Amino acid sequence: MADASTAAVAAAAVVGMTTASLIPGVDANAVIGAFAGALFFMVFAKDLSAWARVGYFVASWIVGYYVSSEAIGQNWAKTPGLVAFFGALFTVVVCVSLLEWIQGGKMPGWLRYLVGVVRAAFGASGGRNG
Repeated sequence: MADASTAAVAAAAVVGMTTASLIPGVDANAVIGAFAGALFFMVFAKDLSAWARVGYFVASWIVGYYVSSEAIGQNWAKTPGLVAFFGALFTVVVCVSLLEWIQGGKMPGWLRYLVGVVRAAFGASGGRNG
C-alpha cells in the first residue's frame, strides 16, 4: 500500500500534467515522460524521508523535462518521452550519489568506473612515464 506522500504527489502530478497539457508550447510527451522517471525513483527510494522524496520528485520532474527539451533542440532524439524519462531518472540518481559523496567522502561506484575507463582510454596506468 502506498504511503500518504506518494498518494499526495501522484494526485498533484495528475493535476499538474493535466494543467501543463493545456498550456500552449508545453510538450505533453515530455511532461509525462519526466513524470514517469521521477515517480520511478520516488517509489523505489525507500530509505529517504517523505519530504526528501517529494523534493527529489519535483526536482527530477523539472530537470527531466528540460533534458528532453535540450535533446530535441540538439536533434539527439526524435521524440521527447523516453528522453524525459531517463533524464528525470538519472538526474536524481546522479545528484543523490554526488550528495552522498560530499557528505560521506566515498566516491560513488559509477563515478569510480568512469574514472577507470577514462584512465584506461588515455593510458594512465597510475605512474609517470619518463
